[in-house]
Amino acid sequence: MRWLNPADLARLRALGLSPRRPSSTAAAPGRHRALVRGFSRDFAQHRAYSPGDEARAIDWKAYARLDRFYVREYRAENRFPLAVLLDDTASMGFAGGGRPAKLDLARRLAAALAWLALAQGDEVGLVPLGAGAGLPLRAGAAQLAAFDDALTALAPSGSGFAEALESAAAVLPRHALSIVISDLMGETTRVLKALRRLCAGRREIRVLRVIDPEERDFPFEGPLRVQSLEGGEVLIDAREAGAAYRAAFLQQDEAYRVSLRRAGVPYAVATTDAPWHAALARLLA
Repeated sequence: MRWLNPADLARLRALGLSPRRPSSTAAAPGRHRALVRGFSRDFAQHRAYSPGDEARAIDWKAYARLDRFYVREYRAENRFPLAVLLDDTASMGFAGGGRPAKLDLARRLAAALAWLALAQGDEVGLVPLGAGAGLPLRAGAAQLAAFDDALTALAPSGSGFAEALESAAAVLPRHALSIVISDLMGETTRVLKALRRLCAGRREIRVLRVIDPEERDFPFEGPLRVQSLEGGEVLIDAREAGAAYRAAFLQQDEAYRVSLRRAGVPYAVATTDAPWHAALARLLA
């Protein structure tokens, strides 16, 4: 894989990915307990044989002891779908101080989530929140290579993250676990409204914010020409604007933290100057 190396995979083996609510529908075998009965390695109970039960379910050792047919029941371990919603708008192309672009960090995090899901037999799909091409929900080893290729093909362009998030909410399966990876730049109120819509119908979501330290700390001084990656530019005095900018950034981040915590949505922040796997571990804890 382009976005994960052997050391990354070794770290991922210590993590687990599972929905916080168990599935209530039967599906193909995976590693997640459901509320239905099925075949797996997790024994639940014996029950008396009924016409129509499969012969492979009969416990022949119990028959030898009791001279009656009993069927072994197991808790079903069902596959769940993971939708990775990745922001590939123009602002994700920002890279400060020789660090990788935010989109590259987001790609690595998305690849890690895909690897975790597919390694335990689940389905994963990619939903770009910009102009990129997505990938349908599928399981199997071939999906990992397809996912890696789809990530590589993304290019930061355009705007409209909140609108894309609203559109995704209308088409994603309600039983999917949706993980949003984005810098969450833009109008905070509208982004939060789109995230709440994504939660509608008891859909489970998690949010992973990716930022560059310069966006948080604003370590500039003197005249500065600021060009938006999504269009437009402005000339400012960085020293005068710095304090107000940092205060606004902290206010926005607090709004996301508080609102998502109240909604029961796990939230973590990954920065381009820190180990990405630490942020992923916080999100999945």
